[in-house]
Amino acid sequence: MDQAMRTNGSVRTLSDDEGRELFDRQARRYLDMTGDEFVEAWDARKFDDPDNSPDIMHVAMLLPLVR
Repeated sequence: MDQAMRTNGSVRTLSDDEGRELFDRQARRYLDMTGDEFVEAWDARKFDDPDNSPDIMHVAMLLPLVR
């Protein structure tokens, strides 16, 4: 399934691979962990109070790119 990404006022479609790469890049940027590490930690509820962490929520909002 392709994903859409908004850039410069237009929508660009991402391939599944591009979506996974974007997710991984953002997990590394914001949390210094891989995308796979984030998914594992998220599913195991290892983040304390993620609602109060903009960095965690930034990556969490991208989960549909990898699920």
